Amino acid sequence: GAGTYTLTVTVSGCDGSAPFVAATTSCTIQKGISANNDGVNDFFDLEGFNVRRLQIFNRYGSKVYERGNYTNEWKGQSDKGDELPDGTYYYVIERNGGEPTKTGWIYINRKN
Repeated sequence: GAGTYTLTVTVSGCDGSAPFVAATTSCTIQKGISANNDGVNDFFDLEGFNVRRLQIFNRYGSKVYERGNYTNEWKGQSDKGDELPDGTYYYVIERNGGEPTKTGWIYINRKN
């Protein structure tokens, strides 16, 4: 994810290290989840986006899911824990640190 890291290099027994900053400006948000527990694309992976709040809306504009301090918990379920039907949903991602809000769509497809 984004942050400050330390890079250490050893050459011929001599060590050197320096800090560097990794930014997330080039990360893309996935367009779909399978949510079928096969270990591939089972959840909405927003690691590295510094999410303060995630909201998910259905095609009618009704909010079906909301989570503060999101850490990849959304697997296509409603706030009540019910499995949402396959289809297109819309998200609003509010981010920490003054980073811009992101909006878009994500598709749930549980079929194999």
